[in-house]
Amino acid sequence: MYDTASYDFENAEQMEQTFRGNTDAYIYSRITNPTVTELQNRMKLFSGAENALCVSSGMAAISNAIVSICQLGDNIISSRYLFGNTYSFFNSTIKSFGIETRFVDLENPDEIEANIDGKTRCIFLEIMTNPQLILFDVEKIAVIAKKYNVILIADNSILTPYIFQSRKYDIDIEVLSNTKFISGGATSIGGTVLTYKSDKWKHIPKLKAEFERYGNEAFSKKLGKEIFRNFGGCLSPNNAYLQLLGLETIALRIDKISDNALKTAEFLETDARVGKVYYTSLKSSEYYPLASHLFNGKSGSLINFELESEEACFKFINSLKMIRRGTNFCDNKSMIIHPSSTIYCENTENDKKLMKINNRMIRLSVGLEDLDDIIQDISQALEKSTV
Repeated sequence: MYDTASYDFENAEQMEQTFRGNTDAYIYSRITNPTVTELQNRMKLFSGAENALCVSSGMAAISNAIVSICQLGDNIISSRYLFGNTYSFFNSTIKSFGIETRFVDLENPDEIEANIDGKTRCIFLEIMTNPQLILFDVEKIAVIAKKYNVILIADNSILTPYIFQSRKYDIDIEVLSNTKFISGGATSIGGTVLTYKSDKWKHIPKLKAEFERYGNEAFSKKLGKEIFRNFGGCLSPNNAYLQLLGLETIALRIDKISDNALKTAEFLETDARVGKVYYTSLKSSEYYPLASHLFNGKSGSLINFELESEEACFKFINSLKMIRRGTNFCDNKSMIIHPSSTIYCENTENDKKLMKINNRMIRLSVGLEDLDDIIQDISQALEKSTV
């Protein structure tokens, strides 16, 4: 692990050539670091991407990617079914930069096309939405993105390239929160921007100069040489090291967690004390056919289920003995949260309704614990919450 801020040069000439970009060498760890570079190389192998840039968080990955292709007067297309901070970034932060977000129904191709114009730069979606667990037909969306030469950006944090492989579905940019499955047990915060082979960069005005110089490397160069450097969202070498360790066991962990999650969802579905249960590997799920087509047979850790009221949800959460009360997911530990009163507490009731967030909803991230222990803890908490 290279836990350092700067690097020694042999002479002044080497320094000059490195700063001019004529020689490959490390300058400063805000820009590049050997440990982070190793993680980026592993992420390219893991995903099959052309390029990988590791950053300080999943939100840094999203913001760096968007700002690399959008400028004043541009717009993006997105679903409203988003992680809370992503929604806030689209609905508030980039609005102040003069970038409009057009929230549409991504399950309706006609509505997507009707909202695209000459200033549309990208379509953004979560492959599996958090916490609603909605799936979109990414193949149909990719056809639309290609037709109009707009960039397709996918947040694949819930699944990772192990379950869903973006490179097979004409996705141009994939963003990940490394904090989830990749970190190997919530040991660190981080994110990754993965870039796939694309011929769309020449159609993005903000990338004009980069395309003339670098061709199809235009986005990666804009991102790495300007936006990432100037925003300063660098990944620490210590966090990169921890995420390298996490990658070593990611397949084993996702397999076990997905199996635990499916069996837990099946248990919840048969319990009369529980209302609707959402998990895409359940055969009763409306998204089961699409999940079976897109994924590798797994659906990850997240389950969404409903109880009769917010009061019942709070009683249930407070009665758990083993499952942790926390906001992370895809952790080694099972974790639970009431989204409406926490992640979405700053949103209006109308916003929540549009995002399909209600106060009866609980998000459970199933972990690596023994399945019997998970189900026993849920069962005893349900018993107490329905008294």
